[in-house]
Amino acid sequence: MTATMQTTSSSPTCGYPEVTAREDFRRDIQGLRAIAVILVILNHAAIAGFAGGYIGVDVFFVISGFVITQLLLREATKGIRTGLADFYSRRIRRIVPAATVTLVGTLIAADLVLGTRINPNLSGDVRWASLFAANFRLIATGSNYFVPGIHPSLITQFWSLAVEEQFYLAFPLIVFVIARFMPPKVRLTMLVATLGTAVILSAWWSLHVSADNPVLSYYSPFTRFWELGLGCLLAIFTIRRPAPAGWIQDIAGVCGVVLLVIALLKLNSTSVYPGWLAWLPCAATAMLIWAGSGKGSSSITRFLSARPLVYLGALSYSLYLAHYVWLILPRQIVPPLAGWPWTLLEIGGTIITAVLSYHLLENPIRRSRRLASDGIAIVLVLCVCATASWTTAEIVAKLARVG
Repeated sequence: MTATMQTTSSSPTCGYPEVTAREDFRRDIQGLRAIAVILVILNHAAIAGFAGGYIGVDVFFVISGFVITQLLLREATKGIRTGLADFYSRRIRRIVPAATVTLVGTLIAADLVLGTRINPNLSGDVRWASLFAANFRLIATGSNYFVPGIHPSLITQFWSLAVEEQFYLAFPLIVFVIARFMPPKVRLTMLVATLGTAVILSAWWSLHVSADNPVLSYYSPFTRFWELGLGCLLAIFTIRRPAPAGWIQDIAGVCGVVLLVIALLKLNSTSVYPGWLAWLPCAATAMLIWAGSGKGSSSITRFLSARPLVYLGALSYSLYLAHYVWLILPRQIVPPLAGWPWTLLEIGGTIITAVLSYHLLENPIRRSRRLASDGIAIVLVLCVCATASWTTAEIVAKLARVG
């Protein structure tokens, strides 16, 4: 990239690096999403060799910070009111309907399968999850799905979604406020300084509490924000920068894979986590993203860009939502359904559910032009979804008491 291109790459109206829509989509990142969700599913399926598969969540956090930062920098010229409205409208259309269907479906499935043996806390868990506060609920109830013999909540997977949405309550506002009130020449520096400070403080807090309070450290947004912040910083430092040489991309890609494999093999249910160990998958993810940031592509980037992985990456949110009830509910039956045939059936059900959700529910809603341009309709969608979750939770709770 020439010096001229670097000089003219900043938007004169917002002072941030300019990001085009084409730069906002990366096939290799979709493939990396696929790897992340596969790790999580195999971990929850209790497949041998994947005890550390929960690192897939850390991979998701870094990716989310990277992608969302690109989106926010591209739209920083819209101003605080319009920019935030557009951002949260997208988040609601993308996240809330599918999450609501999962919550309602989980309640109904648990009631039908477990009857009076249903966990009495599940209805409350669903209410908190519908408000993107499942992580605080899990902290308050002392939930820990690493403890053998204790059935975790069937909506435990919503903790990471809650952490992301809590991060997005603050970060977009910071981006737009800096764009609105700071001089153009210092906006990017101010954003980097703010993010850098947040990453340092969050990482320090994670180190401080991980050994003493494993439940708090695992679910708290304050011990996890640095992972999203790392992705945010990576996005800023890679936008409109000269592409790394091909051999450097190859080395970065290989190092990323090695770190990810080390984390997968080293970590298990007894590891003090996140703490410093979370830097293994997070640094690996940053390296893999950076390896694909140039015009060329490393062998790892080409692998991640393969069509099957890209498609699985597109399904990753749907797969993440659906997999938990498919894998965990059968274990709560007396006697539990266990063994390879059941595991294969459960993973197959997860995939089918995800495909149907992605194509029939998520895509039509997030691509709706009516919803994209109608703020009142978005508010109504949010209200309807919250009402559906809370009403179903109340009905299931009453049925369990009656039963």
